[in-house]
Amino acid sequence: MGLLQTLMTDGTGPEGTDTPRWRQLLQQAGENPRKMIRLLNPRQWSERTVIALVMQHLDNSITTFTKRGKLGIRWYSSKQGHGQPNPTWIPIGNEVTRRIAAKIDGVAGGTWGELFNIPLTAHFLGGAVIGDSPQSGVIDPYHRVYGYPTLFVVDGAAISANLGVNPSLSIAAQAERAASLWPNKGQNDQRPLQGDAYRRLEPIEPEHPVVPAGAPGALRWLPVDPVSKTG
Repeated sequence: MGLLQTLMTDGTGPEGTDTPRWRQLLQQAGENPRKMIRLLNPRQWSERTVIALVMQHLDNSITTFTKRGKLGIRWYSSKQGHGQPNPTWIPIGNEVTRRIAAKIDGVAGGTWGELFNIPLTAHFLGGAVIGDSPQSGVIDPYHRVYGYPTLFVVDGAAISANLGVNPSLSIAAQAERAASLWPNKGQNDQRPLQGDAYRRLEPIEPEHPVVPAGAPGALRWLPVDPVSKTG
């Protein structure tokens, strides 16, 4: 990942600049070549780097697909999906990143693709969204793939909308809910058959949990007693 990084540049627009991004890069490298050298050194990159995650609330998307290259090999590519056009840069993200860099005596970085107005996304969301039928989604409300009821999707592909914030807890919550509805071995499956109406179910307590009951990560049913009391 360290080799994907270069000096941060700004895009066009009211909060940006008309100077091409490649020219901004050359100007910065000429004014302070040591910064460029620091970024191009991937040694212990993960230990020396703070990643600023920037997300936004716009209703936009990308569509991924494969296309065959000249050698007959299929490559992944992407194009604009439904919704508003995807931004090539987010001004507030650049501003905050530069503030962080100044605070910690670091170097504000971007990616090489940004020089060509091709932003980099950390991970994909959606693609196997929840629906009430195969026509409206890939998985049912219990995360079973339509037509393959023993196949479950519980990662970020099951997120049905742009959350605008880090999705890790939402992904974990959906996955935990799906797992809590699985029956123990030998028990009847309480989930409706695919095609039947949705029915709210109570979570099923595991008979043989992997995490011991006294461990910090043990399963606890609501209400959860507070760890400490004040006053």
